[in-house]
Amino acid sequence: MVIVNFQRWSMLFHSIEEKLQFNADKYLDDKNLHLCFSSLVVGGNNIDVLCADGYLKRLLVYLKSNYIMVKAAGGVVENDDGQRLLMIRNERADLPKGKVEDGETLSQAALRETCEETGLCHIELGRMLLKTYHIYDLYGGWHFKQTTWYEMRLHGNQAFIPQTEEGITECLWLGADEWCRRLNDSYATMRLIARHVADNRRIMLNG
Repeated sequence: MVIVNFQRWSMLFHSIEEKLQFNADKYLDDKNLHLCFSSLVVGGNNIDVLCADGYLKRLLVYLKSNYIMVKAAGGVVENDDGQRLLMIRNERADLPKGKVEDGETLSQAALRETCEETGLCHIELGRMLLKTYHIYDLYGGWHFKQTTWYEMRLHGNQAFIPQTEEGITECLWLGADEWCRRLNDSYATMRLIARHVADNRRIMLNG
């Protein structure tokens, strides 16, 4: 199963077997991927796509032909008190993340971006949490971004330094329930991360 996000909406690719687990009113056909992606952008709702065998290969070919591919990495940061980091970027709840630079690994990029965007630069890296997929239109070109998310742990106290030039106006430590509530009121990708973390309970670097 693959989920592609666009702003507040998501497109979910189901295999025929997975269809039985969901109750969507209407499924699009993955044989017309242009229609699927167009519907996600202009439709203003979530899209369900029913896929035949081999759809991942067809999807990858379509994406490489129609989008600028971007790899990014970010983190879900927890402190010693069990609170989680949340940023306000362009007036919406967000998490630290950014593009992987040449010569960087995904984990290195996740730590660097977290430091640059929040000022927290002494963080312990944990396991990989999930990968998210997001399309967006930037500077006149459509991009397809794969973001790899990691668990992170901050030990001790450090002061926040929000990266205002990136639209970040505030960084907060929040309890798990409030953290999830705010992310669930943000972009589709943030909702997906909140749900994934909630399903896996507390972040455990050593567990």
